[in-house]
Amino acid sequence: MSLPLPRTDVWWANQVAPADQPVTPTGWPALDAALPGGGWPLGAVVECTVPSAHALPWRLWQPALRAAAAQGPVVLIGLPLLPHAAVWAAHGIAPERLLRLTPDDDAQALWAAEQVLRCPDVAACWVHWRRPTGAAMRRLQLAAAASRRDATRPGAWPAPLVLASLDATRGLATSAAVLRLELLDSDADGVTVHVHKRRGPPLPGPLRLRAPLPLTRLTHPCADDDEKQNTDAPDTPVVRVPERLRLVGT
Repeated sequence: MSLPLPRTDVWWANQVAPADQPVTPTGWPALDAALPGGGWPLGAVVECTVPSAHALPWRLWQPALRAAAAQGPVVLIGLPLLPHAAVWAAHGIAPERLLRLTPDDDAQALWAAEQVLRCPDVAACWVHWRRPTGAAMRRLQLAAAASRRDATRPGAWPAPLVLASLDATRGLATSAAVLRLELLDSDADGVTVHVHKRRGPPLPGPLRLRAPLPLTRLTHPCADDDEKQNTDAPDTPVVRVPERLRLVGT
């Protein structure tokens, strides 16, 4: 017989922990069912390893990023690929909500993330590590836990969504992130992820998540690709994003 425990931060090893912090739905029902509280935790680091820097978890995080953009600015720090602003707009993420920072190294990326998370208006912060360390992840988790934003509006998030991605070849043996995932595959039919760490028992295997949207291409293959035809564009034409709103990077 399993008795309820008096603290929400302590749980039986064979059970998923009760949510002791706010969450937002992932947009993937099968993944929501596997996570404590039924979604991505807010005010805590969600870590995802990827096969390479050119296989970022855009599609995995896109539904939550769309929800975040409705709350406030979404800050992208150190991402090695250039976001395709027009396609993000077609996904419901207004380009004027996006801010892309290009630090020279992880030390600058961490400093930028800490400053961003002190801003009460920021709804989401996504950091991509080049050479991650356990110490940097701990500092990011501390900054996420201390972050708060304006939650006076009905439905407003009490804390931002904090995401961290890194190349699987530079993965960490241990991490302070509350939730750790690995992106195994992404194709026209959906994505496959493995939940390596959650507040609960290990999952028996990877989760296959069906694509919630028909659009799959969320980045330019190169910065000069604006004039090429986007074969993944929706049936409804997308108005070109004004030059002043286009995202650029080095």
